[in-house]
Amino acid sequence: MNSSRTFYLTAFLIGSSLFYSKDFKLLVLQKKKVKMNWLVKNVQTLVVQSFIFAVVFLITRSANISLPISIVASYFPHLHQKNSERKAEESRRKAWPLVIDQLATASASGVPLHSALIELESRGPAALRAELKAFRESFDCEGSLEIGLSRFVDSAKKRAETNHVQRATQLKSTILLARDFGGPEIGVILRNLSINYRQKESALDEIATRQSWIKNGAVLASLTPWILLVILSFHPQTISAYNSNSGRAVLVVGLVLTVIAYKWITRISQSVLSR
Repeated sequence: MNSSRTFYLTAFLIGSSLFYSKDFKLLVLQKKKVKMNWLVKNVQTLVVQSFIFAVVFLITRSANISLPISIVASYFPHLHQKNSERKAEESRRKAWPLVIDQLATASASGVPLHSALIELESRGPAALRAELKAFRESFDCEGSLEIGLSRFVDSAKKRAETNHVQRATQLKSTILLARDFGGPEIGVILRNLSINYRQKESALDEIATRQSWIKNGAVLASLTPWILLVILSFHPQTISAYNSNSGRAVLVVGLVLTVIAYKWITRISQSVLSR
C-alpha cells in the first residue's frame, strides 16, 4: 500500500511539474495576478486529470496504468489552448496590413487620420477592435491625437506580444510624424509599412509550415505508447505485470521519458522557427 501511494505521488509530481515547468517559473517570478492564473489553470488541469483517470480506470481497472495516462492526456487541453492563442496572435498580425491600407486610402482621400481610426473600430478587422476602441474612447474624452494613440499602444501592450506592441508603436510614430510635418508622403509611407508587414507575415507563414510537422510528430510520439498501453490492458497479464513494483518503475520511467522527449522535440521546433 505504501509503495502504491509513493508511486501515485511521484508520478503526479513528476508529470505535472515537468509538463508545466515553464508555468512554474512564472509562478515564482511574476506578480500576484499571474500566480492566480497559474493556480486556476492547474486546478483545471487537476479536474481534467481526474476525469481522464476515471475513464481509463473504467477501461483498465488499474490505477497504476490510469494515473500516468491521465497525466499525459491532461496536457493536450493545455496544448489546444496554446494553439488557439497562436491562431489569435496570427490573426492580429494579419490585421495590421489591412488597417494600414485603409488608413493610407483614407489619407489619399483627404480624411483626417484620427477620423479614419475611429471609423476602423466598426469597419476594421475584429482582431484589432480592442485597440481601436481604446483610441476612440480616449479621443472622444481628451480630443488629443497623441493621447489617443498612447491609449492605443497601451491597449496593445495588454496582449503581451512583442511584435504586436512594436507595430502599434510604429503606427503611432508614423501618424504623429505625419501630423507634425504634413505632406502627401504619408500615404506612401503607410503603403510601404503595409508591404513590409506583409513580407514578414509571408516569411512567418513559411516557417510555421516547416514547424508544424515537428509539433505534430511530437504529439503523436507522446501519445502512441500510452494508447498502446490502454489496448494491451485488456489482457489480464498486462495489468498484473504493471501492478508489481517493477511495473510501477517502468511506468514512472516511461512517463519521465515521454515528457523529456516531448520537451526536446518542441525545443527543436522552436529552433526551426528561429532560423
